[in-house]
Amino acid sequence: MKTTTEINLTPNQLAECFINWGSDEQGKFINLIGKHFKECDFNSNLQICYMSDHIDKYGKDFLYTISNFVKVQKFDSTSKHFNHLIESY
Repeated sequence: MKTTTEINLTPNQLAECFINWGSDEQGKFINLIGKHFKECDFNSNLQICYMSDHIDKYGKDFLYTISNFVKVQKFDSTSKHFNHLIESY
């Protein structure tokens, strides 16, 4: 038997849950957002464009930092593309 319960979370409550998850759960959540955007039945690129109008400094800093970590994971420390600032984390 499967039971479904609807829980209405505000964006702030969801963000608080997210920061308390482990890195594996956080990564899975980010992956699922990407997966659902790719599989949706609307123009996800257009939706991302609209969404970007509402992303503030905190959101931009978060996305930029994640993007940089993902980007540099493939670079060896001797590469000219290696980011030594990120290495310090």
